Amino acid sequence: MIGLRVWLRTWEGEACLAGAIRVADPDPRRGGLLRGEFRYEGAYLDSPNAFALDPIHLPLESRVFDSARPQAGVHACFEDSLPDDWGRGLLIRRAGVARDLQTPPHLLTVLGGDGLGALAYTTRPDAPPESEVLQATADLEDLIDAALVYDQDPGAMGEGDLRRLFQAASSPGGARPKLVIRHQGRGWIAKLASSRDQVDMVRVEAACLALAEGAGLVVPAFQVATFGRRAALLVERFDTTPAGGRDHVLSLRTLVGAEGFYHLGYGDLADCLRRVSACPEDDMPDLYRQMAFNAVLGNTDDHLKNFALRRLPEGWRLTPAYDLLPDVAARGEHCLHFGAVGTRPSPAAVRDLGRAFGLSRQRVARITDRVLESVSRWRARFGDLGVTQADWARLARDLDRRLASWA
Repeated sequence: MIGLRVWLRTWEGEACLAGAIRVADPDPRRGGLLRGEFRYEGAYLDSPNAFALDPIHLPLESRVFDSARPQAGVHACFEDSLPDDWGRGLLIRRAGVARDLQTPPHLLTVLGGDGLGALAYTTRPDAPPESEVLQATADLEDLIDAALVYDQDPGAMGEGDLRRLFQAASSPGGARPKLVIRHQGRGWIAKLASSRDQVDMVRVEAACLALAEGAGLVVPAFQVATFGRRAALLVERFDTTPAGGRDHVLSLRTLVGAEGFYHLGYGDLADCLRRVSACPEDDMPDLYRQMAFNAVLGNTDDHLKNFALRRLPEGWRLTPAYDLLPDVAARGEHCLHFGAVGTRPSPAAVRDLGRAFGLSRQRVARITDRVLESVSRWRARFGDLGVTQADWARLARDLDRRLASWA
């Protein structure tokens, strides 16, 4: 049996006990499936500032919530705290977690208070300490070097470098190397190049963020910073608050209740957002704008974990857009479908989906015109951000084809 206390870091920076997770030992008669549950703490339910950790699946009620996720054993909003891929591998290696214990409940025990977002986990009654964030000092170049060495060959690193890397890089998700740092007095995710990258993703992603900003999308503050010989894309964290606390962030995969990334579409996201958002009159057009931008740019990595909401004082709101890239891997198909046309969007399908978002034809036209105007300037933006001619040429065919289809 695993028992975890779930702590919520508030907007003001305090840690309050929100509830408890209990997960039974794997049942060998059922192939090692996990049975778990969550219950809110009574004092939390009585607080006037309490809110549901998952507004759809965990409403503020005094009862036991079965996770109904036998592969994970915990509700999806808690698994959201764990990193994906690269960061999860670091987390596992940091704690020496055996293969048969690499389940979400065990990994949350290891993660403790070191994850992004507002949730933290302990097995003891005391609140977890705030995780220590690396300062962007002169030795950051060495840490970036260590991250790239680990990315290529995890076994090639010494214990000293591993310890420092675990401190800075075990919490971010995604498939590429990332570090959590402070730079110029602000908190950032430093996104690094990977040995598997086919193009300079640092500068290409920076250029795409600039295109998105020009298209009217809300994006985090970002910059390309150089540390010695190494460049990194710094994307400002949007889970921290001006008061020194955290915002609780949920992926739309969690809210939609999808265990996979496929067979769902942008219409499903619109339905979910309409149900949860505290300000749908702003969030619905913003999500539609991101959908249109993904279609025109060719951001085929548009799975449900690349959309999220955060809990602000006024309620649940769409986060700034993130992980915006052209179709570098030449997938051709998007993860989310665009209605009857499926995962290969046409301009007509994108415009028709405006109805699912509650937008008038005039509003749809204004949004798509601005998206097209911005993305059509991709060559200039790529040049501004230092994208090489070779990378420019690699991406040109698909970008120009998509733009031509809207002509």
